[in-house]
Amino acid sequence: MNGVTDYEVMDLAGREEDLDRLCDLNGRIDKCKKEVKRLEKLKEPIEKSIKEQLENSDIGITVGYQVNYKRGTTHRFNDKKLKEERPEIFARYNEKKPLRRFAVKRIETAGEEFDF
Repeated sequence: MNGVTDYEVMDLAGREEDLDRLCDLNGRIDKCKKEVKRLEKLKEPIEKSIKEQLENSDIGITVGYQVNYKRGTTHRFNDKKLKEERPEIFARYNEKKPLRRFAVKRIETAGEEFDF
């Protein structure tokens, strides 16, 4: 099964209607991802320009907009350091919780490429 273990895999062979619907939905997600990337690239230089215009100000106000670019500090817990320096404490408080990740990626199937 392509080296995949411990996963439940749905085989849609013979279920053309379900397969077509899923292919369509996956293709739409793929298009959305590409559009989000394209828009993010357009947004980045605009944000950079606004930040440059704010200079050292934390807040900028124009007609209809308020821009916040406030300074701050973030606090992050360094679990790798705790695991190295105090493995017994790390083991005592480390919890495993079930989760399911959702991901859609484009693949080629038997030399076929689908265009949506």
